[in-house]
Amino acid sequence: MDPIRSILLSLARTAEEARLRWHAERAARRARGETPTRTEAFAYDIQANLCLITAITAANLPANFRLYDTTLSRDPLTAAAQLRQVTSAYDHSGPIEAAHEAARLAYKAAFAEPLTVQEQHYVDLLVDLPAARRDKIIEMAEECARHLPA
Repeated sequence: MDPIRSILLSLARTAEEARLRWHAERAARRARGETPTRTEAFAYDIQANLCLITAITAANLPANFRLYDTTLSRDPLTAAAQLRQVTSAYDHSGPIEAAHEAARLAYKAAFAEPLTVQEQHYVDLLVDLPAARRDKIIEMAEECARHLPA
């Protein structure tokens, strides 16, 4: 594969991974009952897309430029979308939210029953902490839970 194709595929893969990370973060926030906001993952997604579009524009692709079975458009925005689809097709990672929607719903259902007195006490303790500290504690609890025997 020539250098232009490999660079464009690499940038497209990075842009697609950034998009998937951003959507995964949004899904996690929704699962916790929070309102999704634009975070660093969103900014990284935008930067990755801008790098890809800039590379496509700078490459000045010929009209018949092909990657796998796809002839890329001369329009950089359309070509960027085509490249992200090509990398998804060959990456097999797919959209994160759709694949994990059932798990998200099961996660919410598990916590649908009323809280116990002890759980409510933990909620009261966590609510007094700053958001960053609270998130760190929740991440640590989730990490510890992953290592518990089933």
